[in-house]
Amino acid sequence: MVGKGDIFKYNFYLNSSVISSFAQAQFNYNKVDFYGAVRFSNTMHQREGLYKNGGFSDTSLGKSKEQKFTNYGMKSGVTYKITGRHLVDINAAYLTTAPTIRNTFSNSRENNNVVFDLKSEKSLSTDISYVFRNPIITSKVTAYYTSIKDATEISFYFADGVGGDNTAFVQEILSGINKKHLGLEFGLEAQVTSTFKLKGAASVGQFTYDNNPNLVLTTEADSESLSAGFVDGFKDFGETNLKNYKLAAGPQNAYSFGFEYRDPDYWWLGATVNFFSNTFIDISPLNRSKNFYLDDDGLPFLDYDKTIAKELLTQEKFSDYSVVNLVGGKSLKIKDYYLSVFATVNNLLNKTYKSGGFEQGRNANYRQLKEDKSLDKPIFGSKYWYGRGTTYFLNVSISF
Repeated sequence: MVGKGDIFKYNFYLNSSVISSFAQAQFNYNKVDFYGAVRFSNTMHQREGLYKNGGFSDTSLGKSKEQKFTNYGMKSGVTYKITGRHLVDINAAYLTTAPTIRNTFSNSRENNNVVFDLKSEKSLSTDISYVFRNPIITSKVTAYYTSIKDATEISFYFADGVGGDNTAFVQEILSGINKKHLGLEFGLEAQVTSTFKLKGAASVGQFTYDNNPNLVLTTEADSESLSAGFVDGFKDFGETNLKNYKLAAGPQNAYSFGFEYRDPDYWWLGATVNFFSNTFIDISPLNRSKNFYLDDDGLPFLDYDKTIAKELLTQEKFSDYSVVNLVGGKSLKIKDYYLSVFATVNNLLNKTYKSGGFEQGRNANYRQLKEDKSLDKPIFGSKYWYGRGTTYFLNVSISF
């Protein structure tokens, strides 16, 4: 029984402690600069439930087992000065990182259950840059590669078609995720005159899943979930076919060109034109698992068509877009007072664009997804978010 003023259901503490140490040594010489760094850390996560949830009567109340992780990292880099105007910079790092609290407990709002076989995330990163600079031009070209292994992601949603005709609120646990980032970056500044500067930048990348991670769903352990194939609220869907799908990490390609003018009378004006491409939707792992093509009897759907399935599972790529930004300001002295005005206008042309989104996991098998996408307006279509329209910022300050 819950009475007036009682706190119930989502009532818990999340406790985390982190002890870390860091050391770095730097060495500078005429032709070579280099450094080395190490990091050690110890992380502990624990949930304490303050309410006994009827759906998780054995795992919701009290303290969970402490989840402890010991991590380390190493980083090193060297800069070789070919001449004063030509430099080569190389960096490399290997880090292990404890999972976040969100990715430690599969459903911290309701119980103390911990993600099975939870591991620290490992990342290997390298980059090499060439820098050129003279009194007029400063430029830099960088190539980079990053590999991430044993990552974990947890999502929450209602799912149909995960066994039987029931709809279940599930926790989707994707574990053992490997990701790969590689790309090129270029930046340039040209001081054309003492007052006028040109600026340009470009980034071309490819960010993808690098393996087929394991997918598990958890939900409340009741008769409905049991009939849907869940055992104690747990169902393992095995590998989900994500390898080579693009990561939903924003635009993978970006280009920018602009100018900056600074007048001797203490006012300045700048503008940039920015172009973005290769933005992809966040895909549904459940729809890339065996659940997509298997019927309730464990055999493939009789009407399963590989060509249609491939089309249904094609990752959506958003339209390219561009935005124009302005910045300007003025400073002046009035007797013993200094007045400064700074203003920006972003997305000057009020461009509408999709900046991200995700596929819903509600239609979790071939038949349901096919039926939904055949509608003029899908009931459980993808969700999108959009970039801001024109925004303005004005800052005025007085100093004395």
